[in-house]
Amino acid sequence: MWQNIILIFIIVACLFFIGRRIRSQLKGSNSGCGCSGGCGGCNTPSAKTKECETKKHPSLP
Repeated sequence: MWQNIILIFIIVACLFFIGRRIRSQLKGSNSGCGCSGGCGGCNTPSAKTKECETKKHPSLP
């Protein structure tokens, strides 16, 4: 009985977080830098996060 309740709770929590992520993607939320143009569009270096630094792609020769 308790196992079923815990399992249902875990499934509902997973569905909640998946739904929240899908909704934010469909909504077109801002990037992690706090600007809408992606990490390359941040005008101030202080607005960039460490995540933005790791997402940079190397330039092609």
